[in-house]
Amino acid sequence: MSLSIEQALPSKPTLSFREALSKRENQIAEKILEGLPNKRIASELFISERTVKFHCHNIYRKLEIRSRHALIARYYRDALLQASMNEDRH
Repeated sequence: MSLSIEQALPSKPTLSFREALSKRENQIAEKILEGLPNKRIASELFISERTVKFHCHNIYRKLEIRSRHALIARYYRDALLQASMNEDRH
């Protein structure tokens, strides 16, 4: 079963992408956004692939998402919201 991005994302994000995640989770999320597979993320961060999977599970839970695609969509949605808020201030 395939989900659309709208179905995979919560309707109202509460915390920003960066605020919701720990330092290590943010590092892993950045590597996911670069398109890296778990094995490569593990190698670059000097951790096991199992640890990467553990952090991915926590990232998905904290952001209330279900997939890497939803993570990417959430990242860009947060970026657009932040840019919009910055424009409103000027």
